Amino acid sequence: MEWTERQHLIEWLTILGGYGKAFLERQSDDEIETLYNLRIKQLNEE
Repeated sequence: MEWTERQHLIEWLTILGGYGKAFLERQSDDEIETLYNLRIKQLNEE
């Protein structure tokens, strides 16, 4: 994952809530992608 894509996902996860930026910056690319996909899935179910 490119740095800009990583920062974009971190920014969206921070905006959507549930995760702090410091926590997200310590995660691997795969973990960030998984968290993002799970959050989007939750939003779609609401």
